Amino acid sequence: MKKDVNSIDKAGFSNKFFEELGKEHDKVNEFANKQKQLRQKHNQSNLK
Repeated sequence: MKKDVNSIDKAGFSNKFFEELGKEHDKVNEFANKQKQLRQKHNQSNLK
């Protein structure tokens, strides 16, 4: 049985809201990791 995507919880938030929030959180984590890698690469190139 398919779950209702727009069902509302007790606080008034829909499941879709939490799905989108989770996606944004994942995007932020990916961006932070890329920034960290670039910073490390930049620091290594400055040490040479």
